[in-house]
Amino acid sequence: MEGRILVAHRNELILDVIQEMLQNVGYAATLTSDGHQALAKAMSEHYNLIIVDRNLAGEMDGVRLVERLRKYGIKTPIIGTAPETSWSSNEGSTGDPVDFFLPSPFGYHELVNAASALLNKDLVPPISIENIGPTPEVETDTLFETTVNEIEDSPKAPEPIVQSAPEPTRIFPHPATYKAWEPPPLMQYTGAPRILLIDTNDEHRDQATRQLTDAGFVVTAIKDGQEAYEDTMLNDYELILTDLWLVGMDGFETIEAMRKSGVEAPIGVLTSYVTREMVQELLEWQICKVFIKPVKPNTLLSFVQDIAKVS
Repeated sequence: MEGRILVAHRNELILDVIQEMLQNVGYAATLTSDGHQALAKAMSEHYNLIIVDRNLAGEMDGVRLVERLRKYGIKTPIIGTAPETSWSSNEGSTGDPVDFFLPSPFGYHELVNAASALLNKDLVPPISIENIGPTPEVETDTLFETTVNEIEDSPKAPEPIVQSAPEPTRIFPHPATYKAWEPPPLMQYTGAPRILLIDTNDEHRDQATRQLTDAGFVVTAIKDGQEAYEDTMLNDYELILTDLWLVGMDGFETIEAMRKSGVEAPIGVLTSYVTREMVQELLEWQICKVFIKPVKPNTLLSFVQDIAKVS
């Protein structure tokens, strides 16, 4: 038997046991104990089966992980495990159902039989999109117009009653004068264009960093979505390049958080998997380009040189 299986479980000892069970019958198992890493691996690589424990450590438990996988179009069969008798969260929400529920602890034959049965299902191949154009601009000048009549007809607050106070006795012979505070002028950045590169894959991140640095750009390379978001609160960039399947926060959450916090830099997406529904979600946050990995070096460099300019 052959098959690539992704296993997500919070207990590393149980991960090792499951790996040994699957390897005994010829399956190749990829192990992780973190929900965000499981999501990133499932979106960026191809697996024939996914095994998810409900009680994963961290912010993304097994129920939320399965919801995200189904939302983003992953149709790979999923086995859910939990010490109880159903696939339900601690809050009682059933979430998206798994293809097969396996109460834990489970035996060797139970796991192998469930995996073998689901691996015989036909899978739907992912949709690849190579080039996505920029978001069309929407005029918003007339969305909140207020007419003169609306202003005149609106109720007015009564005039306040002001009682005069006695003239204070001056201590100094002349009133003090104060200079109004003025913020310091902002210095316009004139150095090399600054690029923020966010990619969990060490090889892809290092390769792109070397290429852009050699071309004269100042590159900040980060692998964690949460860390990248926090970095944009302190630094400005002429261009942001991000993968979608990150640890910490995935690319969708990272882009949304940046835009809601006022980050206006152009954002390009580098990903190995994307669907049309995902692109529509991304366009709401004004991304300017989607690239499918692997991206040719000249293609990426040409895009960056065209977008990341310092005026």
